[in-house]
Amino acid sequence: MARMSRRDFLKTGAAATIAGVSAGPAVVAGQSKEVVMLGIWPFTGPFADAGPLLDRGMKFAIEEWGTRVIGRPIKYITRDSETKAGPSTRRVEEAIESEGARFVIGPWSSGVALAVAEVAKRRKVLHYFSGGTEEISGKRCHRYSFQWAASPFTAMHIVMDSFMKRHPKAKRWYILVWDYAFGWSVEKYIKVAGQGHGVEFVGTDRVQLGTREWGGFVSKAAAANPDVLCMLTAAQDFIIAVREAHNFGLAPKVPIVQGWGLGSEELAQLDAKTRENLWTGTNGYYTANTAVARKYAESYEKKFGIPPGYPAIAAYSMTRLVLGGIERAKSAEPADVVKALEGWETDDWPGRVRIDPKTHQTVHDYFFLRCKRPNEMKHQHDYGEIVAFGSEPLMPEQYNECKDIGAL
Repeated sequence: MARMSRRDFLKTGAAATIAGVSAGPAVVAGQSKEVVMLGIWPFTGPFADAGPLLDRGMKFAIEEWGTRVIGRPIKYITRDSETKAGPSTRRVEEAIESEGARFVIGPWSSGVALAVAEVAKRRKVLHYFSGGTEEISGKRCHRYSFQWAASPFTAMHIVMDSFMKRHPKAKRWYILVWDYAFGWSVEKYIKVAGQGHGVEFVGTDRVQLGTREWGGFVSKAAAANPDVLCMLTAAQDFIIAVREAHNFGLAPKVPIVQGWGLGSEELAQLDAKTRENLWTGTNGYYTANTAVARKYAESYEKKFGIPPGYPAIAAYSMTRLVLGGIERAKSAEPADVVKALEGWETDDWPGRVRIDPKTHQTVHDYFFLRCKRPNEMKHQHDYGEIVAFGSEPLMPEQYNECKDIGAL
């Protein structure tokens, strides 16, 4: 998961061709017969580690489909989101206009996805985004945008309920959280979930995405004498903060609970000792025991030498669902595919999946892991055990801001 420079990105073909068509802007003769799918991924910026993984997952799904859907070739193109709303919306607009993109998957950042969702609504193209923020399934919900990840309400309840079942006396929690739409949503719902367990939140620090100096935040948390250090961050920010918690002697004495992690490709960057007493929630872990999950994990690890984490899993599943929707609709018109997806129940990653027609929330299992001690690991990728998973509790009406999904 080393960061890729733009030169390396171009050299290794992260924007590579599927079905013989490049990711460049040229308009190809006869492209009206192609089904054009855009992956808007962060190849640069604070989430640059995730971009190639998301790209892998989307390519995997398209290749499994035989690079064709309803008898038409699939043209896969990519654009760099940079984890910035301005470049992302401009590049999505350009891909729609010049390449004929009608199916947009991504970006990775919730805040940026809110801006892309508005483009999808105006241009009437189908948009599938992983999720994490309540806004995209709330006041900004509309017919053309779908959210794949678990709702933050569901995810944070599974994390809190599962951890407190095992640690009923751990009542004092200190939170380090990203200061943007995703962080605000998971912070809100970890606190809602904590109310049922009498949890006292003794401190909360909101931290900018891309922060590389975590010593001050960790020392402040340690001074509060918490029973739990809750990190609502991921990627490099999370990895640096965990290492700092060990440097300060806060961990592993005090458990670290990560509310929303990236799974195997993130955990691989921490050595086994640093993962001790680390607990993590995630939308995707490779040991999920279903036919689709097992096949994907085996094929992915064989090709890349590591099991897929949440980014590669999310892009893979979102792409499969869009392609499945096209097959159900027998049409590549976005409005037809929207209607085919609404209310659909199918077996995908990680198992039974349902798309709520009222909110466009994709309902599937969320996972909570206990990371293994070094002497418990059976192989180098045996990072943790799934201690809980589920797709409930669903978000109650009082929290759901998506009152009207709107018209096509």
